[in-house]
Amino acid sequence: MLFVAACMCASTLVVFLFGVLFLVRDVPAIVRDERARVSAESERAAKAMRDDPALADFTWRRGEGVVRGAAEFGEYPADMAWKDWNPEGGTKHKDMWGWRAVPGGRLLWARGLGSASDTVYARFATVEERDWGLFFGFSVPAFLVVLATMTVLGVRYFFDYVRTRDDFMSATAHDLTTPLVAMRNLIGVDDAEARNLNERLLRIVRNVRDFLLLGGRRRPPERERFDLLSAYDEAYALFRDDYRDLFDGDDVARDVSALGADGGLAVVGDRTMTVQILWNLLGNDLKYAAPFGRVKAAFSRSDGFARVEFIDDGKGMSRYEMSRAFDRYYRAKTILESGKGGFGIGLSTSREFAEAMGGSLTVRANSPRGCIFTLSLPSSG
Repeated sequence: MLFVAACMCASTLVVFLFGVLFLVRDVPAIVRDERARVSAESERAAKAMRDDPALADFTWRRGEGVVRGAAEFGEYPADMAWKDWNPEGGTKHKDMWGWRAVPGGRLLWARGLGSASDTVYARFATVEERDWGLFFGFSVPAFLVVLATMTVLGVRYFFDYVRTRDDFMSATAHDLTTPLVAMRNLIGVDDAEARNLNERLLRIVRNVRDFLLLGGRRRPPERERFDLLSAYDEAYALFRDDYRDLFDGDDVARDVSALGADGGLAVVGDRTMTVQILWNLLGNDLKYAAPFGRVKAAFSRSDGFARVEFIDDGKGMSRYEMSRAFDRYYRAKTILESGKGGFGIGLSTSREFAEAMGGSLTVRANSPRGCIFTLSLPSSG
């Protein structure tokens, strides 16, 4: 949860830093480029009047004043100095061309060359100059403020959502545990079917509870030596009758040929966690694989690890579904369409347990169809 919130804040921080960098480094350059563009356009228009005086709105000559056209943009007496063509607010370039601000635009002027050096050609022009400094100076900070606000609200909503979800699931798990335990105490000793159903319901509740305790808030796993085959038998007892119904009285095949003469498979870890992992794997195969093909549990040891592979001939999963099989709350489309229940947290919890014990839980495709789930735990020797 904290990792997701940190990622949300980190992305906003990166955008914020790039925004500040843009304001400090790029906006001044953009403003300079805009001014250079306006200056270049003004220079081209001014110099064009030298080549074609007919482009000028009026012509002024020293000692004579306005000699052609109507000077509608101010007074231009005959004794004007060159500097008077550019009062404050305009610009000039070596007294050869320039512009001065007038209502609605600017007045461009260019001094003639050679024999016409005492002549000035002038015209009114509307040169659009965009104020990028004001635009970006307002829009970028406004965007960053909105982004920061949305991030804060998003993180707050995320924490509220997770807290509400966990509170609901915790309350559900607590409320379900009490009547299930009482039910187990009332079930007769010989009522094996009812006991199996009760244990299965308790397993679902434990999955919810254990999932909520993940993320560093649960107790560390025990480190004890136990037989993985014995833990498998304990887990399989919960599903034995169901598998036999599907397989015409047969059990899930158990392959121990790779273990050698002793037939044992000692591991170091938490027996309770291991049984829950095996429960989840056997339960998943019972629901999604066994109705379509055989299931086999193959035991082996290598490289300091004990392994059990659940090999099925079911419908299998696509590569995308296998890549997300251990994501919390994920349920494949085919599973949803099947209408079979589940929270989508069994495999997620199982992988968390396996990794907490120093092992792993993986899935790969079987050939020609189906899946192979492999649980690896540290071997005791």
